[in-house]
Amino acid sequence: LTYAELAAAMPEAGGSSSFARHAFNDMISFVAGWALLMDYIVTIAISAYTIGPYLGTFFPVLKTAAGNIPFALAIIGVLLLLNLVGIKESTRISLLLCIFDIVTQLAIITLGAALLLNLPHLVEQMRIGVPNVDWSPTWPQFWKGVGMAMVAYIGIESMSQLAGETRHPGKVVPRAMLLAMMTLFLTYFGISTVALSVLSPHELATTYLEDPLAGIAQAMPYYGHFLGKWVGVLGGTILFIAANAGLIGASRLTFSMGEYFQLPRIFYRIHPRFKTPYVSLIFFAGLAAAVILVARKLTFLADLYNFGAMLAFALAHLSLLGLRWRRPELPRPFKVRGNLRLGKIELPVTAILGLLGTVAVWIDVILTKPAGRNLGFLWLGVGLTLYLTYRRQQRLPAAGHVEIERLQVPEFAKIPIRKILVPTRGGPQTEAVQFAAQIAKLHNAALTTLYVIEIPATLPLDTFFPEKLAEADSVLARAQAVGREYEIPIETKVLQSRFAGETILDVARQEGADLIILGSTARSSGPTAQARPLLGGTIEHVIKNSPCRVWVCQTPSSAEP
Repeated sequence: LTYAELAAAMPEAGGSSSFARHAFNDMISFVAGWALLMDYIVTIAISAYTIGPYLGTFFPVLKTAAGNIPFALAIIGVLLLLNLVGIKESTRISLLLCIFDIVTQLAIITLGAALLLNLPHLVEQMRIGVPNVDWSPTWPQFWKGVGMAMVAYIGIESMSQLAGETRHPGKVVPRAMLLAMMTLFLTYFGISTVALSVLSPHELATTYLEDPLAGIAQAMPYYGHFLGKWVGVLGGTILFIAANAGLIGASRLTFSMGEYFQLPRIFYRIHPRFKTPYVSLIFFAGLAAAVILVARKLTFLADLYNFGAMLAFALAHLSLLGLRWRRPELPRPFKVRGNLRLGKIELPVTAILGLLGTVAVWIDVILTKPAGRNLGFLWLGVGLTLYLTYRRQQRLPAAGHVEIERLQVPEFAKIPIRKILVPTRGGPQTEAVQFAAQIAKLHNAALTTLYVIEIPATLPLDTFFPEKLAEADSVLARAQAVGREYEIPIETKVLQSRFAGETILDVARQEGADLIILGSTARSSGPTAQARPLLGGTIEHVIKNSPCRVWVCQTPSSAEP
């Protein structure tokens, strides 16, 4: 409910980090985001790592470390490529797999309730701390399990990261989150009930540690063999979705943190073609792969869970309370009901309970998971050091509040550049060809270079000048060499005319050029004088009469005219 209200009111990438920035300041926002990033990395790693054991029903080699680790790295590579192409393609595949998963889990719950449900045995299996009984977990094991189970809610954080890329987030995001919570409760409760009707906690934590759903399916009478293979596919798809959600969440979170100068701006870069945060995607896919190579064991990976997530969840609840107190006028398309009124301020009871609960689970994680505790505090220490150093370099206050004003330009419309024309005569104008090649590569445009031989009026227009043609061939050959350097094919033209300016305009019209790039030199009257453009009649004529945009690439020079 907290995430539903905040994501609908502030639909932008960042999740709990964004909420904390609006409610408090950039440092608290960084702590929330940086803590959550550790869990995203582990989510990607542990999900990719456990796909193999489920598919081991078909390929036994995936149940071994030698086969599973390369397979997990390959899964991360596939997810990276999928997300680099675009979020639409990634979410469509996840949607199809998710529908398949939910239908299959409902089938297991339905069959299990009909064939396996044994209430007396279920109650017996739920006893904790029974002495001298192997199958009964101890209380410390139970509390460790509570902390680990909370990882299911990281999906809510991932959903909030995508609120800024959603149409009508005020309606869609709260509805999606509430539907996800209902589905989560139903499947968790149903699968756990069926599991404990036939398997003990000890068996689930040992024999079926890496593929518990497969153990449930194999216990089914009549359908066990068939369901075992089916659930192998199911487990793999569930974990594929989880790894994908982790990568999406990490990339969107670092993109948001980079935008607000909490991380280096390199994380704010967008792929020019696919419009995805490719630097963030590559970085966190690489970190997840490194975690798999270093850890190499599921139990160690599991101990890293939830230190960061619980801290981020607690800060999300605290942010809702802070925003209700400090900004009661904030438009809220969705508002949590059941409020504690203090004067004009309404504090949601669910956020208060959520804050207390997540802080309690965070303390539980610290007490029961030494690996997660040690790595978590080390991760926070390293992150805060990097944050303080970066903010100092940017001359920004560590606990300040960076505001980004997005300017609206109603008249702005993106003009496509498909064809570029560059008149050139060599020499300093070669820089104009270099600049044009860069622009052509950026816009995937066609590039044409033109050399015009001006013929005096006293001579026929078709007069043959071998030395001028040789010079033109040399200049255009250099232009093509520049194109090869930038991997841009360049078409060349040599024309004779009375006036170069009019010929340039004629070619631009015939070619349908979107842009003309002209080379020019700048001269100065002394070593300290300011350079001024040396625009001849040709350039001025083209600028005044061009059918498209004209850019002048000016080359500085100290030579006198």
